[in-house]
Amino acid sequence: MTDMTTSWSGGARRAGPTASSRRDRWLRRRTMWLVPGLAIGLFAGVQAEHLAVGLVPLLLFGIAPHLSVLLGWGQPHAPGQLPARARRPFALLHHPLPSVVLIALGVSGALAPFWLVGGMAWLGHIVVDWGLGDGKRDADGYRTSPLARLGRLLDGRSPIRRTGSTGLDR
Repeated sequence: MTDMTTSWSGGARRAGPTASSRRDRWLRRRTMWLVPGLAIGLFAGVQAEHLAVGLVPLLLFGIAPHLSVLLGWGQPHAPGQLPARARRPFALLHHPLPSVVLIALGVSGALAPFWLVGGMAWLGHIVVDWGLGDGKRDADGYRTSPLARLGRLLDGRSPIRRTGSTGLDR
């Protein structure tokens, strides 16, 4: 069986992708982010050795972005959702701009090599998370990947927010 379905439109036979093939194509595109993410992380490791800064910036900046999740420990939330207290720090630590600024300041010499290697490890962490589908979250704290949204729909946790006449969440 192929990934294509056929339909008769105006007497001409036309092939189109099935939902399964679209999902697979999206999954391949998403996982392609793993390659540059791992390459950035590897390059950060090589630079850590070359600049003699050790493993500390790699470990610190490679793990620290996920420590923001601890801010939501014990807070009410649905499965797969970040607690409200952890959403903004998680979003800030998973945005590439702060790490790119850190890298730019390290390359320019304004900061020590420790911060350059840390910025590269941080950026590598962010890009790998994009490949794993864990980096981007919506305002409600759910993953924004299409497969995550589909999983919430199948579990009965609709990603559609209900608002009242005032526009405030109920």
